[in-house]
Amino acid sequence: MTDKPNRDEQILNMVDQFVAVANRLKDEGNHTDLVNTAFMLASAQYATFLAVGNTGYLKESGVRKVAKAYEQNLQLLQNLKKAQHNPEGKD
Repeated sequence: MTDKPNRDEQILNMVDQFVAVANRLKDEGNHTDLVNTAFMLASAQYATFLAVGNTGYLKESGVRKVAKAYEQNLQLLQNLKKAQHNPEGKD
């Protein structure tokens, strides 16, 4: 019997799947700027849906909350990449 993946492993697995879709879209001839914009808009759409459903929109405070969460996740990713590519912590 295998152990159920922990939350971090599940998240990283999903990230890999999203990146695979982005790479497929790029390989189909779409410019990387378009792919990136589409993924960011998809993320914003999903965050909006989670907050208010399909019939609403975020007020300014909600936009700030989602932007802050995005910033925190971006910083987390950069910290992970720095540890991976620069394990001694040299700049």
